[in-house]
Amino acid sequence: MYRIRNVADGLLLEAEGASRVRVAPDAPPELADTQRWEVTPVHTGGAVFHVVSVRNGRRLDVANASTESGARVQLWRANAFGAQEWLVEEHVDAPGVVSLVACVSGLPLEAAGDGGVRQAQDTDAPTQWWRLEAV
Repeated sequence: MYRIRNVADGLLLEAEGASRVRVAPDAPPELADTQRWEVTPVHTGGAVFHVVSVRNGRRLDVANASTESGARVQLWRANAFGAQEWLVEEHVDAPGVVSLVACVSGLPLEAAGDGGVRQAQDTDAPTQWWRLEAV
């Protein structure tokens, strides 16, 4: 189980309600499950993962399986589409930092300025860098 922290602003990936995902400050203990995630391999030994909310069991999902930069990322019930598969790429020059790249599009997960998350053109910016913190 992990908390997923954005490097740019230190905010945590958070499940909000049934389908919305955002970045937010550390939650108080009674709400901590909103910021806990299971990162499980799609296939044993592979580098492609499902990112699943501990709060509601829904997966991180690119809305409408979009391949467009700027597409919203949401929570959705498990299905067999590539919109719920994420490549975890480690940054060689920044130990402990990863990019979460949507398999459906090849675009990384990005913390948007409005508190939401989306997939976006790869700029190799800290808004697209994440730390997986074991809890």
